[in-house]
Amino acid sequence: ATNTEEGNSEKQGLLGFLGTVQYTFGESLTHQVYAGTTREDIATGTIAFEIGYRHQLSGGTILDFSVLPTLISGKAWSDPYAVGVNRNETDVKGNVGRLQMTNIGGTGFRTDFAIGESDVDDELSGSSLNLSAEEIALLDRERTYVYAKVGYPFILPNQAGVFVPSMVYFNSDAEGGALSFDSYGIELNYAKRIGRHGFVVTLDASDRQYDEANPIYEKTREENKYGAFLAYEFGGLMGYEDWSLITLLGLRSIDSNIDFYNSEQVLASVGVDYKF
Repeated sequence: ATNTEEGNSEKQGLLGFLGTVQYTFGESLTHQVYAGTTREDIATGTIAFEIGYRHQLSGGTILDFSVLPTLISGKAWSDPYAVGVNRNETDVKGNVGRLQMTNIGGTGFRTDFAIGESDVDDELSGSSLNLSAEEIALLDRERTYVYAKVGYPFILPNQAGVFVPSMVYFNSDAEGGALSFDSYGIELNYAKRIGRHGFVVTLDASDRQYDEANPIYEKTREENKYGAFLAYEFGGLMGYEDWSLITLLGLRSIDSNIDFYNSEQVLASVGVDYKF
């Protein structure tokens, strides 16, 4: 039997702390080290712990080097295609290194580059099905990643906010050719502050083309990915200047030509922020 259906819905809650601790130093205060989850990433639906170093050059360019040890680590099914049996979980381990440059040469251009690698401890993809060794090898999830984003902020007239369009490229080079892909997309980000109220709206869309046919479904996977996120901040909570209420509502959707890979994810969060 082959699983050709979309997955069932699942709800999960999480309680914890998000935020960033920063330390700025140097004669001209142009050096900074930090650890935590940045506001910019949270506003676009990326919640991952990051450790980094930031330095502002004399020409205005800001260099930002960081690592994200939790971004692609977690749990997965040993064989996600198994049917009629209890599937076993296994660990996914990986690391991501990141280089961001903002206000490049004083022009406002910004870039975001990242490379990463991940490995599945107990990789059994397709082993429960009637596949040859060569076909099972096409489903191997060990992989390296390359990500690149280029954007430019436009200051809108009459204090209407800031609009940042970006072009995004993402490559996954997996051991299994059926899981290797190139992705091209756009991201639109709009930020506006009105008094104590701050809003950030992010929309993104991308097209993924996979390298080889999936041996289970006998066709090459193609996907369209969409995302929409709204972040809201209310400053001066209960009259305290350093306290803010922060909420996030987001939606991610994958529309695949193979129903098994279709998915929708809704993210909602509410929290309190304290600046010190």
